Amino acid sequence: MMQAMSRLNAQAILVGCLLAGVRAAEAQPVELYPGNPAAGRRVFVDRDCDRCHAIWGNGGTLGPDFATAGAGRSLLQLAGLFWNHTPGMIETVRSRGYEWPKFTEAELADIISYIYYVKLFDAPGDPEAGERWFREKRCADCHTVGERGGENPLDHYASYVAPIVLAEGMWNHGPEMQAQQTRRGLSLPIFVAREVADIQAYIREASSIRDRRIELLEPPDPNRGRQLFAAKRCTACHGAAGEGTDYGPDVRMATQRLTVSEIAGRLWNHSTLMWQAMRARGISFPYFEGSEMADLIAFLYYLRFYETEGDVRVGARLYVTKGCAACHGRDQASEAPDLADSGAVLSPLGLATAMWEHAPAMFDMAEQEHREWPRFEGDEMRDLSAYLRSLALERDSAGGGPDE
Repeated sequence: MMQAMSRLNAQAILVGCLLAGVRAAEAQPVELYPGNPAAGRRVFVDRDCDRCHAIWGNGGTLGPDFATAGAGRSLLQLAGLFWNHTPGMIETVRSRGYEWPKFTEAELADIISYIYYVKLFDAPGDPEAGERWFREKRCADCHTVGERGGENPLDHYASYVAPIVLAEGMWNHGPEMQAQQTRRGLSLPIFVAREVADIQAYIREASSIRDRRIELLEPPDPNRGRQLFAAKRCTACHGAAGEGTDYGPDVRMATQRLTVSEIAGRLWNHSTLMWQAMRARGISFPYFEGSEMADLIAFLYYLRFYETEGDVRVGARLYVTKGCAACHGRDQASEAPDLADSGAVLSPLGLATAMWEHAPAMFDMAEQEHREWPRFEGDEMRDLSAYLRSLALERDSAGGGPDE
């Protein structure tokens, strides 16, 4: 028990302390996204997943580091990734005498949400690189860090490890900064990759503030971010689900596989055009306070996670080409269940949960019958799930079912 708690605490620190408020995260109602990353973190430890898998290098090395493996993949893409690695996982678990971990659908949603969530956080930035960006982008012309730079101090940002508070401050002062740069004949600086995180690390290292205690932030909530996305009128240009309109791009694609600092940089880089477009349409400039920017970025980060609407026709082909039809279905003599008769396929992760639970038996059968293990790439798991869900709904509407 103490060993598990030690691993739990190490992982909490490793994701930038933003998951430290587990109780706060659990208390918030899940309105948009099933799966609680704080609960998933506990499941990850309680089921000993970290004996083989790491989060940001903290944990086992037998399997992939989930902080990088989960980057930018949707819920069902991650489920497909799990499935593809199942044969190797089964062999490892058996060779080491471990018990095959079982998950309910809710637990699987939690753990996949956790694996997706941790990539939202940036690994600590490079202060040396941050000092270079701060100088080359001419931030020092106006801003002071420690004893160096212009008139506007940034030392108060040194209390934070994550760059999100800095990004929020940049956004809120953006119009004023743009006006000053225009008067000087300069453009606003552009930030790419991890440059915002590097500048945050530089501020923290070079600040003249003696008390370097870390200010812990409440875990960002994509559900609150969705509400802010509407309240700040982002939907006027980017659509209710970020799908894009005639006035603004599809932010689902623009933020895919990006971290907090990268999304913040992307927002900043397009801020001038956004402010001009908002003024032209009479939309007030949106200011953010507290954790609002973090929540909004979490919403943008999660936009592609719960894309579960697959292509039924593609799924029907996959059902045959992946070998599912050879064992599953009403017309088969195999003892394998008819997947379309299972109520589990009616939910996004129901199929993945059932597959995971029966994976050891399927592995043994595949070995005995020399069958190739089916792999799911891209959106194939989503398409297969959509096809099976369509069959189940069709049979329900026709009055069919497993008892007939």
